[in-house]
Amino acid sequence: MIPKTASVVIALITPVVLVTLGVLLLGGSTATIFGVPLILMFMFVMFPVTSLLMWISWRLFDQNADYQLDELDDSTPEVAP
Repeated sequence: MIPKTASVVIALITPVVLVTLGVLLLGGSTATIFGVPLILMFMFVMFPVTSLLMWISWRLFDQNADYQLDELDDSTPEVAP
């Protein structure tokens, strides 16, 4: 099975780019939200965002994909007693 390019971009590349840019932009910030550093808050927000992006990718592109394994040889190896 070869995944569609759009599926890979949405599910894998987008979160990596968002986290990388977020860390680069917010790494030097001293801002806090309710006493929590902004960079830490951003990283915790990225957990559900990444899950959401993976769900969107699955829903749009992979939901009806055929995930059958390649045809394997039906012979089963015999185990010596």
